[in-house]
Amino acid sequence: MSKDGISELIDPPVIPVGEAAYLLPDDRVFDVSINGQHQAYPLRIMNRHEMANNVIAGVHFALAY
Repeated sequence: MSKDGISELIDPPVIPVGEAAYLLPDDRVFDVSINGQHQAYPLRIMNRHEMANNVIAGVHFALAY
């Protein structure tokens, strides 16, 4: 947890978009694309966490909002 009490996402679970029942058609997402692999990070979740650390296609990255 960071000094301001906001916990970042570290290697968050990845689920297929068809199984993400909590997503609504108008939800905004951040799309991260690395070497042809894509992952979406919903704005609703990023509003709470502000930072995500993950790996896509063997590449470590940080998404900050």
